[in-house]
Amino acid sequence: MKTIVSFFFLILVLILAGCNTTIDKEKDQTANVVKEALNSNEKPDEEAGNIRFYLPFGAEIKKESPYNIIISKSSDTFILFTNPQEDKDSELLYKMAVNDKESLVKHGTFKENDRLGYYVIKKLPDTEEYELIVGVGGTKVTTQSEVANLADHAEMMMKMAASVKHK
Repeated sequence: MKTIVSFFFLILVLILAGCNTTIDKEKDQTANVVKEALNSNEKPDEEAGNIRFYLPFGAEIKKESPYNIIISKSSDTFILFTNPQEDKDSELLYKMAVNDKESLVKHGTFKENDRLGYYVIKKLPDTEEYELIVGVGGTKVTTQSEVANLADHAEMMMKMAASVKHK
């Protein structure tokens, strides 16, 4: 009996170690794709509220107001928020996002051509999902994501945020 319990305990430890490796790899990959996507040259092809922005293939606007746009792609929901009073190099939204230190998994900033790009990954309580925030200055895109989708979502979200043009 003791051998069986030890065996199951070993299996549990290996499974948990495998999960940690996955988030470690994914958060590093997320940082890389955000930095690369900051330089994307996606042209604004959609108009909503007071902005023009790039909307990825397969995504659609579900609801809009002057500064918030709810976007759906497959079963995922994204919220694009923009504050036209904040410049492209503003740190305000980034600092607000990293204020809750307990749930932070990883965060970072990148400066490029007078723009501040940033990402924030937070662990959501009582779930296996993460909150992902990606932005440029006074514009951010937020979603909830499973660990396996963090980097893919981050790349798409940064392309949207980097393309925002105010009317």
